[in-house]
Amino acid sequence: MSKVDGAVGALIMGVDGISVEQFTGSNHHDLEAIAAEFTFPLQKTFKTSTEAGLSTLQEMTVIGSEMSLLFRPITPEYFIIVLLEAGGNIGRARFELRKAQLMLEEEFSF
Repeated sequence: MSKVDGAVGALIMGVDGISVEQFTGSNHHDLEAIAAEFTFPLQKTFKTSTEAGLSTLQEMTVIGSEMSLLFRPITPEYFIIVLLEAGGNIGRARFELRKAQLMLEEEFSF
């Protein structure tokens, strides 16, 4: 995520809320705790999207006044999360998330 202006950290997490891998920049936030809090609503959103006939949700973004979170599934069991500070480059973060997803899909497909 060093290519993304404003990136505070990134992690790979299972839908069970357990972090598999994480990178945290110098502005240390408890990214794992933040991501774990979003696990249930994220699961619910992905499930609701499918049940409503909107097909599989490809990405979710939560924008706050001080931070933004971007979520992208790798598999139905794992997803990537990026935390950005206010004013961070969301477009570049989305691009880098998509690249990471494509690289990790095969590794996480058991």
